[in-house]
Amino acid sequence: MLRLRLAGEVLSAANTGQPLTADAVVGLSTLRASAKRGGRTVGRFGVGFAAVAAVSDEVEVRSTSGSVRFSRALTAEAVAGLPSLAGELATREGRVPLLRLPFASAGRPPEGFDTEVRVVVRAVAVPAVAAALAGIDPTLLLVLPGLSRLEIDDRVLTVEPDGPDVVVAGVRWRVVRREGVLDPALLAGRPVEERAQTRWSVLCAVPVTAAGVPLSLPDGIHAVVRAPTPTDDPLSLPALIAASLPLGPDRRRVAPGPPRDAVLGHVADALVELVEGLADDPARLRFVPGPLGAGEVDAALGSAVLQAFRVAPVLAGARLARDAMALEGATPDLVELLGDLLPGVLPHEWSGLRWAQPLRALGVRRIDLAELTEVLAGIDRPAAWWGRLYAALPPDADQLGALPVPLVGGRLAPGPRGLLLADAAVDLSALGLRVVDPAAAHPLLLRLGAVQAEPRALLEDPRLRAAVEQALDEQDPGPLVEAVLGLVGAAGVRPGELPWLAELPLPDTEGQWRPAGELLLPDGPLAAVVDTSAGFGVVAPGTAHDEVLAAVGVLRGFAVVPLEAADDVDGLDEWLESLAPGTEPGPVVRDLDLVRESAWPQALSMLEPSLTPYAVWWLGRHRVLDGQCPLDLRLPGSDPLLAGLYDETQHPLAARLGARTTIAELDADDVLERLADPDRQVGREQLRALYAVLATAAVDPPDRVRAVLEGKLAVVPAEDAVVVDRPDLLARVSPYAVLPVPLTLAADLAEALDVALASEVVPTLDPGGRPLPWRSVCDMDAPGRVVVHDRLAAPTAGGELVPVSWLVAGGVDHVVGADGMARALAWRLGDWDGRHALAARLRGANDPAEGDLDRV
Repeated sequence: MLRLRLAGEVLSAANTGQPLTADAVVGLSTLRASAKRGGRTVGRFGVGFAAVAAVSDEVEVRSTSGSVRFSRALTAEAVAGLPSLAGELATREGRVPLLRLPFASAGRPPEGFDTEVRVVVRAVAVPAVAAALAGIDPTLLLVLPGLSRLEIDDRVLTVEPDGPDVVVAGVRWRVVRREGVLDPALLAGRPVEERAQTRWSVLCAVPVTAAGVPLSLPDGIHAVVRAPTPTDDPLSLPALIAASLPLGPDRRRVAPGPPRDAVLGHVADALVELVEGLADDPARLRFVPGPLGAGEVDAALGSAVLQAFRVAPVLAGARLARDAMALEGATPDLVELLGDLLPGVLPHEWSGLRWAQPLRALGVRRIDLAELTEVLAGIDRPAAWWGRLYAALPPDADQLGALPVPLVGGRLAPGPRGLLLADAAVDLSALGLRVVDPAAAHPLLLRLGAVQAEPRALLEDPRLRAAVEQALDEQDPGPLVEAVLGLVGAAGVRPGELPWLAELPLPDTEGQWRPAGELLLPDGPLAAVVDTSAGFGVVAPGTAHDEVLAAVGVLRGFAVVPLEAADDVDGLDEWLESLAPGTEPGPVVRDLDLVRESAWPQALSMLEPSLTPYAVWWLGRHRVLDGQCPLDLRLPGSDPLLAGLYDETQHPLAARLGARTTIAELDADDVLERLADPDRQVGREQLRALYAVLATAAVDPPDRVRAVLEGKLAVVPAEDAVVVDRPDLLARVSPYAVLPVPLTLAADLAEALDVALASEVVPTLDPGGRPLPWRSVCDMDAPGRVVVHDRLAAPTAGGELVPVSWLVAGGVDHVVGADGMARALAWRLGDWDGRHALAARLRGANDPAEGDLDRV
């Protein structure tokens, strides 16, 4: 143990160990002539003790065996009494050495210590001494093996063993010590004291983690050679190295020569032993010397260390440099995959560029990627193994042009360029195309010249389409068919997307090759509803998955195909023309026209999930609901105006297929056609309401119309019907039938249906000719006048004279009775619907005089 304290100007160094001896006193009094000889002692040649002369004039060594004192003052006093030394003293200008004359002292070391050195520091040197104490390197405890505890004022430094390591000042160190005896011949020419010191000692220490991974030297630890105290010779190795190296006269640098080289060889051996005991981590390579030494001693040590490392198992897995190889761009997966192909390959963390120089210095072989491809050529591995290899290789490597690649079918291509990458394991060799086995596909292959060939892209290749269209002429289309079916499955092709696939030959149940579009799926739902006379075959069981077969055109069910693939679809052009401008057509359903009439219930169940607008349009116009078209039917609770014209249906699909609900959604021509059907029953008020709707519709004039004839509804030729446009003409339209409609719409309906107005067919009255029996003669040219008659008669459209209660001639209303009067007044007042109420009021009053009527 050593305790250092600075109290004022007194520096105290107390230690345990060997007490002071007479020989020691002699040695202290003779520069570089220490009495210590071998063993685990601290200090060499008295150098450390002699250093106190630079800062002190009074030094006392107190020991349990006796004490001595060195003093310049006492020495000067003693020398002054010797005449023989007067000249020397004059030459030294009165200054005398401190450590030449020991004087007896009665001092004793502190309790618990064997020796104490007390130094009275000159006042001017106290700050420097204090700074030197504060900066004492904790590794002193490692360098001086006999020192286990160091106290510096209030600071305490200890060495604590911990497994294979020691802990000093909180830093864990891995330490190797070696010692032995030098060949005395190596010490020839060295000072006498050194020739007597034949023992050598070496310390190599490295800071480590608890797992034994080496760390950098702590801050404040100078990277210099220690012999054993620090010298001025720099050290580039990241280790604490102290050795019994010979020093030059200045005691600051290592002296060259055989002793130095011999000790440095032992340092190299100790460093190898230390590195071998560290964790199996690439940080070991930090101890491989660089190409340039930091100095003469460092260069000599580096040469020795490098030679020792080259033949020592210091690499990963205790490999020797000659047995190891570093793989360029190594990754954990890559090293694992190539372990059996490249024995001795170092783990990936050892092969990075960071460690390229140390490995090169050791002579480790470095394998680049170009050499790796040569190693890989011709090896037999599963495709998945190759896929893992590509994933483990550097993504930006440009030296892999000859990288082997497994193909679908088991062959190995000598390089990626020109190969196709596809998601499906499809052998396209029949087309001269080489496809990479999907288990090995990786983006690295694309960067090296392979081509991404999505199944869809391959299917759209004109070469493939041409091969499909000619395959039926081939003697054995099987390989091509298998490849195409694989691509279709991988691409997820939907039925009808690629209509030319229907040309792909497939085997049928008769053992023949037939185009896919002529085949039905075995026991498929479509086979149960289509007309077998259409010439369908049945695809051989096990040819491919049902979805794939449907995609190439085999009929499994009703295929929903996009419009661009809708070839030879029934009514397609008509449906497209019926769409409103800007309407997106959407997909269509094929083969509706091939369903047997009796199979529609089952067919509708199949179609229900895929009722596209086209399917709704087509089904609505065909007899698919109990033998009727959905457009000819109406739903329960529909507009009463539809009664009789459209039969009611309860079918669950009727609404989706267009069954009628309101008059607004009907086609006017269809309504007219249905009204002209005498087998349909329509009420008179219903007919009037229907004609009110039709009056403003755009229709083609019908040949026959439903009208009121002689008080009953009947279907008559259109030319035999009229529209009454003035109520006073109603009684005179015979023999024409009347289309009932509100008077306000009479002209519109007549024009829409191209039917005559009553005013166009009923004769115009000629009052001047007086063809009628009048009650009185009046001025027929006075508009707004009402003339009351006992009776009236007028000719019909057929020329027959008939009695009437009201007629208009020359702007004058001629009336008979209250009914005639009410009609005339209601028409003049614009309240035609109020005529019946007005008649009732008139019947309750006395007949008005003619003058009064004129005033109404």
